[in-house]
Amino acid sequence: MNAATRAAVAYCLTRGHTPIALHNGFPGLCRHHDDQPLGSVREMSWSDVEGWVSKGGSEIGTNRALPSDDMPKTAYCFEKYKLNALFIIGGFEAFTAVSELRKARPEYPAFRIPIALLPATISNNVPGTEYSVGSDTCLNALVEYCDAIKQSASASRRRIFVVETQGGKSGYIATIAGLSIGALAVYTPEEGINIRMLSRDIEHLRTSFATDQGQSRAGKLILRNEHASDTYTTEVIANMIREEAKGRFESRFAIPGHVQQGGTPSPMDRVRAVRLAVKCITFLEGFAGKSKEEIVADPMSMSVIGIKGASVVFGSMEKVEKEETNWKERRPKDESWLQLKKIVDTLSGRPKPGDCCQTCGKRKS
Repeated sequence: MNAATRAAVAYCLTRGHTPIALHNGFPGLCRHHDDQPLGSVREMSWSDVEGWVSKGGSEIGTNRALPSDDMPKTAYCFEKYKLNALFIIGGFEAFTAVSELRKARPEYPAFRIPIALLPATISNNVPGTEYSVGSDTCLNALVEYCDAIKQSASASRRRIFVVETQGGKSGYIATIAGLSIGALAVYTPEEGINIRMLSRDIEHLRTSFATDQGQSRAGKLILRNEHASDTYTTEVIANMIREEAKGRFESRFAIPGHVQQGGTPSPMDRVRAVRLAVKCITFLEGFAGKSKEEIVADPMSMSVIGIKGASVVFGSMEKVEKEETNWKERRPKDESWLQLKKIVDTLSGRPKPGDCCQTCGKRKS
């Protein structure tokens, strides 16, 4: 987020605009905009953002609260500080906030300004894009953690670790990390977890350990998204594997937690943050000189920038909300990475449901 904020401020200054930072999100704007001696609405200069490019997190603060918590006060602050355009960086909450501002336009003229959203969340669950800033840094941290765990599993030869990943209700982080480290299985919210699935995987483990007879030094890992199941938690799955192993191999669980939030942003995240931020400001400049009526009449006046395939595209919020958003599960309807889940299973030799007995989980002869 800091790299994107820095790029936006620097580009605005070179173009003669006045960049204003709203600290701590919408609650900061509504509750502390006129605090003394320093309020939450502050004009930004070169010196304010110069050292931000390599810093993780957000120097201006973030907040999950939405403008609907106090829409009249939000509109009042927009008018008081004469905001001509709004650039938002954030995850699904930011996406929801822009949606609320769009729907409030008829009642509040202050929101009839161009607004651009840059998706930034480790969960990579914002509709309208295949990539969110921050997800690469998260994957780097998680893969490094799993590599260390796998080394421990390899040393003992007969140990499997069940690792819990973050990512909200999107299995992106678990799947991409699983592909990167050669995971035996990946449990995601999209697919869920059931007893038959666990039975097949445990039987696959039995066969795998019996076949290599301790000769293979490859450690075995299973990745489980934190929201894959309310019943089959990471610890429960590890305990089930240990119980069914009957001493032939052991199972442990590991929860990296906020280690996955990463530290220093990866080069890819930095570069994409800068590129997308500059494109967003350029996009907002296209509405300069237009009246509020003209802005409202243009569905692209509230947009989310995204990477789809090899292209950078802007999507109308209204269209993305209606056609691409799974509001209940807080993720896109169509997730481009889902096909990679099958590759993870194929490379690990994980059996398909139709290949196994529904009762015992053993492969059919």
